[in-house]
Amino acid sequence: MSLPIIARVDRARIGGHWVTDAVVELSDTGMRLVPEGQALPRRLRRIEGALLPPITDAHVHLGLADAALSGPSALGRMLDLGWAPEALPGLIDAAHSAHRGLDARFAGPFHAAAGGYPSGRSWAPPGSVAELADPAAAARSVRAQAAAGASAIKVTLNSEAGPVPDDALLGALAAEARAVALPLVAHAQGHGQVERALAAGVDVLAHTPWTERLSDDVIRAAAASQTWISTLAMHGRDGDELGFARATDNLARFAASGGAVAYGTDLGNGLRRFTIDPNEIAALRQAGIEGTALVDALLAEWLLPPGPTLGIFFAQVHDDESVVANLHRAGSLPYTWFDTEDVDLEEFDTEEDA
Repeated sequence: MSLPIIARVDRARIGGHWVTDAVVELSDTGMRLVPEGQALPRRLRRIEGALLPPITDAHVHLGLADAALSGPSALGRMLDLGWAPEALPGLIDAAHSAHRGLDARFAGPFHAAAGGYPSGRSWAPPGSVAELADPAAAARSVRAQAAAGASAIKVTLNSEAGPVPDDALLGALAAEARAVALPLVAHAQGHGQVERALAAGVDVLAHTPWTERLSDDVIRAAAASQTWISTLAMHGRDGDELGFARATDNLARFAASGGAVAYGTDLGNGLRRFTIDPNEIAALRQAGIEGTALVDALLAEWLLPPGPTLGIFFAQVHDDESVVANLHRAGSLPYTWFDTEDVDLEEFDTEEDA
């Protein structure tokens, strides 16, 4: 672990608020303002530009994406939501090699009932699905993923594609995830599965619900306790206009009720390039998620704790509106990179092709 770095930055977004000409501490646990009165180094490094938490895709599958291909990417952090645990270290190492400073988080395998989704799917390699026989097996698997460094636990509640965990099994997953302080993320598909996830205390939905229009009561209950990962544009890739319309309506009402939204694409499902998807951004805007709400979704600070990677922008970015206008010019760096002399982030303004 490297020592924290103290620097003066032109602009920074910290805790959802912009500050200017601020003294900040950069470390393995993110960025914080240095309190007034704290002793400072005799000479402060100067960072010319804007710093913020890394832009995050909260729903990817590294084994199905092109994350190992180098090239410009606005993404600085990602959450893999289901793959074979033994394959993940190699996939993450390859992504790290291709993208400097990438903060790669993972959930480990899909937890499912015996024979449940996505077992048997051609795209799901051996070991990617933990088919659980009983609550004790659920608890053991959650502890194993926590010990391996997981940032979340994934469960599939897809009643349209096979059996789903019963209430006892789902409750055991939720209880053990709470015990190890990890969010439980559910793929909820099919009538009544969102309600079951709510009743069990599931923290996050991996997709905005799309198989039915949820009642306003369910939307309000979900908004009070859950984060929803957007994944709206996947319906366009699938040609599912009705699914897109339902999901957009559900997400618009969820966000309007105060629900936390995280940007996510289901990268690997019809989408392979490891960067921001303009179709997902457009879909979020169609759901009424604009400006500060859109930036909040892109940073997903309430879903994942801060880490060693920082989002960076050139000098003209100074507020949420200018972030949204310049997403194609975002970048990321590990905080240790700033352990140098003064830095002008405009040097790293590597605009992506449209």
